Amino acid sequence: MPLRETNRRIRLRRTGRVPADARVRHYDELAEETQVAIREVAEGPWTIPETGDLDDGDVVKFTDYYEVRAR
Repeated sequence: MPLRETNRRIRLRRTGRVPADARVRHYDELAEETQVAIREVAEGPWTIPETGDLDDGDVVKFTDYYEVRAR
């Protein structure tokens, strides 16, 4: 899915705990454009434009578990 046209941005935060009510998204199930963004943002403290694949509070299983924070 493409990046959303909003002013919101997302940041990934490595987490060792996955909340029971969190939606867990596996990296290989995400759209290619979102995968590229995840690879970039997981390597540093950067933010990216909000994506259509991810919402605030989701958890992405990539090289580790990452919690999605949108603002």
